[in-house]
Amino acid sequence: MSTEDPQKTWEEYYKNKKIQRMEEATKLWALISESEINDETILALDFLHFGTSQENIKELATQLSENYGMEVVSGKEEGYWYAKGTTRPHGLTLTKEQHSGWVEFMSDVAQSYACVFSTWSLEAPSLGLKYDSEKIESAS
Repeated sequence: MSTEDPQKTWEEYYKNKKIQRMEEATKLWALISESEINDETILALDFLHFGTSQENIKELATQLSENYGMEVVSGKEEGYWYAKGTTRPHGLTLTKEQHSGWVEFMSDVAQSYACVFSTWSLEAPSLGLKYDSEKIESAS
């Protein structure tokens, strides 16, 4: 019988997920910086959060809908829900620091709703370039 504190287990899980996302952000930006994309390039930003509570996902999506187009959908896996977000049809510009801060914020806000920040992509339609976080390998 395990005597491990479930709260500590969840705290460790979220801490590790945030570290993983920050590593992915660093590696993703390194790839972006090798391209024609610069701080003035208009980017489309798409992202995904998941959770096991439809109510929590809806509340997360409601908060994020202040700045993003949001959609809540049921997952292919039973019991999972997704909050899909986008800046489309509008774009935005990002610096390396803003990108890193955004990833950190998304990790933290997801955790506050007992959800997980999963993946994101940055696309420069004018240049035909797209970068996906899920294609980035992280050490954690």
